[in-house]
Formats: sequence, C-alpha cells, structure tokens
Amino acid sequence: MSVKNTIIRQYLKNNIFAKYFFLFAGIFLVVLTVLGSTLTILVGVYTQNENTKLLKENTQSIANTIRATLIVQDMNSNYSVEKEMICNTMNVVSASIDADLFVCDVEGNVILCKEKAESMPFLGQLPECEFHGDYIIGDNLIKSIYEGGYAGKGVVNGQRSYIVGCPIYSENEIIGFALATTETQGDSLVYVVMRLFLLSALVCLALAFVCIWHLTKNFVKPLKQMSVAAKKFAIGDFSYRVKISGEDELAELGRAFNDMADALDTLESSRRSFVSNVSHELRTPMTSIGGFIDGILDGTIPRDKQDYYLGIVSGEIRRLSRLVVAMLNMSKIESGSFEMKPTNYDISDQIIHILLTFEQKIEEKNIEILGLEELKATYIVADTDMIYQVIYNIFDNAVKFTNEGGYINVSMSEREKDIEVHIKNSGIGIKNEELSKVFERFYKVDKSRSLDAKGAGLGLYIVKMMVEMHGGSIWALSEDENSAEFVFRLPKTYNPIYKKEIK
Repeated sequence: MSVKNTIIRQYLKNNIFAKYFFLFAGIFLVVLTVLGSTLTILVGVYTQNENTKLLKENTQSIANTIRATLIVQDMNSNYSVEKEMICNTMNVVSASIDADLFVCDVEGNVILCKEKAESMPFLGQLPECEFHGDYIIGDNLIKSIYEGGYAGKGVVNGQRSYIVGCPIYSENEIIGFALATTETQGDSLVYVVMRLFLLSALVCLALAFVCIWHLTKNFVKPLKQMSVAAKKFAIGDFSYRVKISGEDELAELGRAFNDMADALDTLESSRRSFVSNVSHELRTPMTSIGGFIDGILDGTIPRDKQDYYLGIVSGEIRRLSRLVVAMLNMSKIESGSFEMKPTNYDISDQIIHILLTFEQKIEEKNIEILGLEELKATYIVADTDMIYQVIYNIFDNAVKFTNEGGYINVSMSEREKDIEVHIKNSGIGIKNEELSKVFERFYKVDKSRSLDAKGAGLGLYIVKMMVEMHGGSIWALSEDENSAEFVFRLPKTYNPIYKKEIK
C-alpha cells in the first residue's frame, strides 16, 4: 500500500492537470464554504425573522388583551368569562398561524391555553391541560422575557422551537407572560438550500474537471512536442518542428521554438560546412607542403628546382596563416575581446595603397581600374588595421571574380556625418537570392570552388562584423549577371555601437 501511495503522490506532484485541478478545487471549496456558510446564516436568520414576526404580533395582542381584562389576583386557574374568551381567542389564533399560544404566571406555570377553550369548568376551576401540564419553562427564558421580551430559538419542554415571549403588565407590575411557540420546521429550508448548494458544487467540480482536463491537455500537448524536439536536438536531429495552432502565448512560444530550431539547423549546417571547408583548406596546403618537402628530402625534386618548390611551400604556409588569422579574428570579434585602436587618417590614401598590393594580379588579368583620379583626401576616425582588412578583402574578392580584360570601379561620396565607398567589378554577378547571404560565415557563392578555391567563406563575414563594429553598414548589389558591387558606409567619427548577436 505504501508503494502505491508513493506512486500516487509522485503522479500528483508531477502531473500538471492534477496540480491545476486540485488548486482550483481547493480555491473553489474555500469559496464554496464561505458562500455556503453565509447563505446558511442568511436563510436561517430570514426564516427565524419570518417565523417570529407573526408570532410576536399575535403574542403581543394576547398580552395586551390580558392586561386590559385581568389583574394580579386573576393570574391563576380560576374560571372566569374573560379567561374563557382569552382561551377561545388563543385557540383561533393558534389555528390560523399554526402555533401554540399559552399564558404563564410569574413562576412559569401554564394557566391559560388553547386546549382550555370551551371546556367545562369544574368547581369554578379551569380543567388541567394534559398537553401543557408537564411544560417546563427554563429560568433563563423567563428572565429574558421579563427583561423586555424574547424572540428567537429556544427549548420548551425539551422541544427546540421558535419562541416569542411577551411580559404581561398590570399597573407597571409583571403578572405573567404570554408565549407562542412553533416547531423549527423552517430549518428544513436551510437543509434544502445546503443540499442544493452541495449538489451544485459537485456539478461545478465535475464541469471544472472536464474543462481543466481539456485545457491542460491542449496546454501540455505543445509542451510535450517541445520536449520531444529538445531531446531530438540533443542528439543532433534538428528536423523536428512543433505543430502550431492559434495565436495565444503557447502558439507564440511554439513559433519561437521553431525559429530556434531553424537557427540551430542553420548553425549545424554552418558548422558542418565550416568543418568541411576548413578541413579542405587545411588539407590541401598541408598535402602540398608535405609532398614538396618530402620530394626535396628524398631527392625526387632536383636541386635546381628546390627554390621554386620552396616558394610554393612558402605561399601555402602564408595561406594557412591567413586562414588561422581569419578564424582568430572571427572568434575575438564574436566574443567581444577584439580591441579597437581608432586613429584619424585619410581613407582615400589607404584605398590606393591597397590597390598597389594587387598590382601584379591586376596586370596578369589586364584589369582596368576606374575612378582613382576622382578620389580626394577624406579623413575618418577608425581602426586603421580593421578598415584595411575590410577594403583588402573586398578588393581581393573583386580581383578574383573580375573577368580577363574587365574593370574595377572605385568611387567614394562624402556626406555630413559619414562616407560611402563603392567598389564595383565586371565579371560574374551575384544572384538576387544570394545577395543577403554573401555576408554569412562559411557561405560561398561559388559552391564548386572553381573560382574561389582558396577561400573558406569567412572574408565577407569578418568584413561585415568589422564595419558594424564602427557603427557602419555594408551591402552587396548586382545589377546584372555580369557585374557585382559592394558598398560600405562608415561614420566620420568613431562610433562603436556594434553589438554582435552570434547565430
């Protein structure tokens, strides 16, 4: 039994429906108890007032009649016409209001009652009433009547009844009292009300059980789906999605959960792409470096060719170094530990110097550079090395994708608070659906690697972060399939408002 009780307690502790239902039932029962008690009291008071009101009127009338006709010496069982009339009156009144009216002397002995009406006197005495002969009136009740009258519940001769008592005065002296009693049958109304109240409460609890069960079922269903999804996410499966219905908070939570799943799926895809790209980027130069060095060591490569192949090895090492530096910069920027060193310098002069580093590649592809003659000295406050890397990566991308005999057009516009640099090249354009993706990390427009064989998809992502770290913005344009343009805007003054959200 103890094991069963433990299981039940554990179920109630962990079950949302049980928690909600018992919470509702507890609150409902407290409210029900308060309302039931209040209603019972009100019904009891109303019933008592209604029963005693009529009794009080008739009792007072009897008391006034006796006061007008009897004196102290007459408050006994001796027969008189007046007493017979009073008994007849009490008989009629008692029958009409369904109550028992009688008159007692100062000691509480019943001397007049409805049963003595129309009775035959014996030796000048009213006959003893078999019904009231054994009546016992409590001292406390008599005391209450003498202190100004009594109206309420009490016990007369062992019977709990509604009682109304009025003192009878004769020349300011109490000579007895008139009593009217009726059984507390009105209490049955209280019991009826309580039974109806309890029946209604049971019906309400049953309805509440059904409603709360239905509500918690709908409430828990998406939560269970989220639990299943979370477990799938934990093992790397991001394909599961929560089914959403409605527009309430749970639906909003479900949409947020699905958005998180999409983000995790994208992140996982990016991670896999990153591992694949980095593995490829590391494997290719490492294979070349290992192969050429082994060839030099084992004599496969002749001495007169060793310098040539060592030059290739040096280039591959620099390529690895650039990849590592790019990954380190990305990590520092995303973690917020990248330290910026702003200075005031001429960005036009920087653009020209960067172009000179691509002179050999530009001449090899016979690329025409346009717009340099229109550049004028323009000063900004920014981190020189970071902006250098921004411009370098954009030019590197432009030279790489410009066709043989094509062009690269450089232009810059200066405004009151910022400058805008345009770098446009002929050659391969960017599809509209890819314009918003080119700045994502590990994303490469050319999936075949034929034109971007030495890129890991990090350059433009780092460019975007560096521009935004200065409070600027960058975007890509492509008017047609034969040209592409990158535009970045920088404030003239140092404005580091960038806050990176890692996705």
